[in-house]
Amino acid sequence: MKNIFLYIITCMTLFPVIAFSQIRPKLWYDGNAKVMYNRDALNGDLKDLDTVSTRSNGGGFTLVDLGLHFTPIDDIEISSTIRLQNEFGGMWGNRSVVELRDLTAKGVINNKIKFSVGDIFLKQTKFTLFNYDQELSKNEPSVFNFYRDFVNYENFYKANYWRLQGIQTNFSYNMYNFVEQVDVDAFTARVRGLEWLGKPELLMIGGSAVIRLSNKVSIGTHYINTFEVLSSSNSTISYYNPVLNTQLSYSGNFNDVPFELLIEGGFSKRGWEGDDLAPEVNGNFIQTSFKAKNKISKVNFGFRYVDTDFRSIGAQTRRVVFDKSPTSYPYYSNNYTQRKVSLLDIVSDPKIYNQSLSTSLMNYNPMYSSVMPYGDATPNRIGVNADIDEIKILDYLSAKIDLQYFSEIIGQGTTQKKSFNKSSLFANLALNKLLSLKNKVNLEGGINFESVKRGGSDFEKINFNSNLYSGSISIEIIKNLNIIGGAKVFYADGNEFISERDNYDQVIDYSNNSFNSKEVILIGGIQHYFTEDIYFTLQYNQFNVLDKTATEDEFSLSRLIFMFNMNL
Repeated sequence: MKNIFLYIITCMTLFPVIAFSQIRPKLWYDGNAKVMYNRDALNGDLKDLDTVSTRSNGGGFTLVDLGLHFTPIDDIEISSTIRLQNEFGGMWGNRSVVELRDLTAKGVINNKIKFSVGDIFLKQTKFTLFNYDQELSKNEPSVFNFYRDFVNYENFYKANYWRLQGIQTNFSYNMYNFVEQVDVDAFTARVRGLEWLGKPELLMIGGSAVIRLSNKVSIGTHYINTFEVLSSSNSTISYYNPVLNTQLSYSGNFNDVPFELLIEGGFSKRGWEGDDLAPEVNGNFIQTSFKAKNKISKVNFGFRYVDTDFRSIGAQTRRVVFDKSPTSYPYYSNNYTQRKVSLLDIVSDPKIYNQSLSTSLMNYNPMYSSVMPYGDATPNRIGVNADIDEIKILDYLSAKIDLQYFSEIIGQGTTQKKSFNKSSLFANLALNKLLSLKNKVNLEGGINFESVKRGGSDFEKINFNSNLYSGSISIEIIKNLNIIGGAKVFYADGNEFISERDNYDQVIDYSNNSFNSKEVILIGGIQHYFTEDIYFTLQYNQFNVLDKTATEDEFSLSRLIFMFNMNL
């Protein structure tokens, strides 16, 4: 009865709104509609050995996220998204959901000062506030995009922004003489709300000021401060973490080749006021980069130093939560073993992802991200990187190259320092252009390699390597209807020490972990694009995880999946 009542109220609300929008342009809508169904089945030896788990299970849903935008006057807009979702198998409103997905009000004061209140998306620099992409997602073949779009949409991941709730304002001021323009942005957001007899309320304030001295030179300062409001609880301890980042940018042109030189640095402080046992740590960082673009490629060369004690809640919060249980077969085998998060889940399961900022360094799995588990803001790193993007080798062949070489600033648990190497190559071949075919045929392939080394005595040596090979093919049968196939093969081998930390992020111990794992993801099916934003795909997926250090953890399943996606 509750769900039926919600449906009636929603319909009574939406029907007049939609009808009214036909005659009054101040009301308009957008959103997303999605139909998804999948059936998973156990495969391999596990199918015969596991007598407890179901042989297969399926599920799906139909949902509509209707975004409503109301502009009562030209300078004010109120927007919200209402989600209507019905899981397959429900009857008469059972398993149906009606919820408010987001709500924002924004406007402009005197045609100069913009503001937003409610659900806001925030991003600054990679050291203050930035939402890094998930593991092993860079240079992913396009046939896997539907999974990534689904994961990112469900978790509000938009162009590396964090979604928070608060107030934001920004404005620009044009000047003369030595300063051409000043851009100012400021916000305050609520990271954690009130908890009854729990932790204090956690707030974040921040701002950016970019001064453009000319078309070539600009100076930017970015600041965030995350702190607990002591008066909001009975606690006597409050957390604080201010971070400052200053950037100097110079843009120029050399022999008709545009370039940009960026130098930035900053510092952080983190502690717990009122706790005599808590340490106060101060860290800093510096980064330089040189970017240029010519007729055949874009290049980026950089140097980066991030202190061991650098802490930034907005830049070091990770997306994937490895402590969560995956959605598909979270427990399996006769021993009712909890399944570990694998590459399969990173690719396809939105439920293992994080939507809130973390005040401590989150756990990570070195198998999937050993070099930069916290992005560019990973502490205790010094080294160089080089990116060559959009390499136009031939009219039908393009490529990307990413190289990173870093080392620890100080050794952890030993005087020996780890060295880190990461390299990736991605290529795209338009086979139809090469062979003069009428219909499109695209081949994509990529390699991602990570390595961690450390010398010394036998008890402190590290020799770890991971490799991800990925590829795909897309063959157009008729206009916009493609046969697709793709594969990801991942290997991890060697040993790596994982730090164990206390509540203050201080290292208290190390565990030596051995890896000898292989994971395979295979997909094949059809995909049709009605438009760029409207498509459906029907696929058969095959997944296999084999950990030779614990063969009882082998996991294999097949999946039949259908998804129809429409961006309104």
